[in-house]
Amino acid sequence: MSEAKITHLERRKIESGVLVPIVQAFQRAMGTEQANCVAKEVIAELARQDGKRWAGEFGDDLAAIHRVAQIWADGGALAIEWLGRSDTHLDFNVTRCRYAEQYQELGLPELGELFHCARDFAMMDGFSSNIALKRSQTLMNGAACCDFRFAAKKG
Repeated sequence: MSEAKITHLERRKIESGVLVPIVQAFQRAMGTEQANCVAKEVIAELARQDGKRWAGEFGDDLAAIHRVAQIWADGGALAIEWLGRSDTHLDFNVTRCRYAEQYQELGLPELGELFHCARDFAMMDGFSSNIALKRSQTLMNGAACCDFRFAAKKG
């Protein structure tokens, strides 16, 4: 029996149906700061594992990050404005993010930041030690776009 294919966005929606009430319960029981700290640690580890898995599947270079970004965008989850791509950098802006829209509709952008945006840097830790990610703003936090800048580290 083959496994049904779902998009990355669908997977995150399913996860949020479990994560949101669990983290909210922990916030009430132990305080928001402590609960969020524990959740961030767990989510970061899951993101590192995703990064390792994607690197194993696609490679660990900038071309592979381009493929991963397309997985993130699959099914219309992201509108990506590609700005530049070479052997040393990959630059793009996300101008629409259905991940952010989901949490904003729930009135929980802070959990969207925790569950989704915070994954990016941890994912890169697992993906490659040879690529640096810079991102100074996100749609989740009210910016006009998410500015993703990937650069090969000089070694």
